[in-house]
Amino acid sequence: MQRLVTLVLLAATPVVAQVPAPAGQMRGVITTARRTPAVGAVVLVRPEGAPSPVRVGTTGSSGRFAFDGLVDGTYRAEVRREGYAPVVKSGIEVKAPFRAVVEVTLARGNAAPAEAPPKAEGTGAVRLTVRTSPESPLAEARVRLVQAEGREDPRASLTDAKGEAAFENLPAGTWRLEILGAGLLPLRAAIDVPGEIAVEATMSPQPADYQPAPQDLIVPEEATPPPAARP
Repeated sequence: MQRLVTLVLLAATPVVAQVPAPAGQMRGVITTARRTPAVGAVVLVRPEGAPSPVRVGTTGSSGRFAFDGLVDGTYRAEVRREGYAPVVKSGIEVKAPFRAVVEVTLARGNAAPAEAPPKAEGTGAVRLTVRTSPESPLAEARVRLVQAEGREDPRASLTDAKGEAAFENLPAGTWRLEILGAGLLPLRAAIDVPGEIAVEATMSPQPADYQPAPQDLIVPEEATPPPAARP
């Protein structure tokens, strides 16, 4: 009898559904003079004072970008486009369920010479995920990492079916990330790798009237293996 009562009590206990915690959002629009959408601008977002996680994406024909799933906190956004002076916005507050909005107008010019960063020590790693939308991973995207100092050979890989690629044993420091995909705007950004970092990249479709930058017309050289030794 006691066992029956226990079972009845357990069955009557309400089950509380696990509701996912709300995630922060960031939306923005990048324009040039006369409020013209800046197509192909690269927007890099990361927590203020922290190197990871990194969210990076390109603006499409509307000049807009969107990042979802951000943890509450203060963020820093860097906006760059070929032929325009870069813009950095800091102190961007993200708090779910509200949406942080960023608007940037780019002006013609070049980046000011950057001070040489202190030499980093140790090694790091990059865990990369490439998507075209939150639910659409990009397979076989061409990914390349080039050390800013030029002391190391470039690292290259293709993303797998999940849109993922990993680079291990990278000397700590600044690396230039390049992601190319068929029919998509190229994405190039400088990332700091002080240790292991996570990078999530969002690619945008290439508009039909897009004028590629000169560097996009250069086919990267492939490493050619040496010929097999003859017996």
